[in-house]
Amino acid sequence: MSEMIEIAGGHGKATLVKQGQQLKLVNTFGGQTVDFRALNANDTSEALSVEHTRRLTGKLFPQQGDTLLSNRRVPMLLLEEDTAGCVHDTLCPACDKWMYKYYGCPPGHRNCRDNFFEALFAAGYDSTLLPNPLNLWMNVEVTGNSKMELKRPVTKAGDVLVLKALMDCVFIMSACPMDITPVNGGDGTPRPVHYTLI
Repeated sequence: MSEMIEIAGGHGKATLVKQGQQLKLVNTFGGQTVDFRALNANDTSEALSVEHTRRLTGKLFPQQGDTLLSNRRVPMLLLEEDTAGCVHDTLCPACDKWMYKYYGCPPGHRNCRDNFFEALFAAGYDSTLLPNPLNLWMNVEVTGNSKMELKRPVTKAGDVLVLKALMDCVFIMSACPMDITPVNGGDGTPRPVHYTLI
């Protein structure tokens, strides 16, 4: 097993995951949302698509055992293990500088949009595409067709997700910097998470 790599709270990391490899992501302290994306390592215009995945699985939120599809309707990932068994949101866009401006934060607030491009560039890749994220462990409650509410997270310290790459991928993860809504720990404190390749 490879070493455990930390993604600092509010920051991002990108890593190459070869076809057949698994990434084990640990919610180290519990309650941390992770903004997750995947790109085809050989053609970064192909990306994990939450929209196509919703359509083909018939589910708003993916669960253990589900195959996640690309924007070309190609199987890209398998969600092999999920010890939390909670909602993984596919509806909310990434936080970005405009959202924090809307909330009245000063310029320069870290955000998942910038974390995506920063982490991807640091790993030696580039993309003009910003796919919508799979918000791992983000507790979004949907009631009928009339209400969507961000709730406190239900994940515990040490909860694990295992994602298997079905093609050579770059996985891009952001330990979400959100410190206004209750999606991180309920107290607005972004915390580190850890991952390893297995």
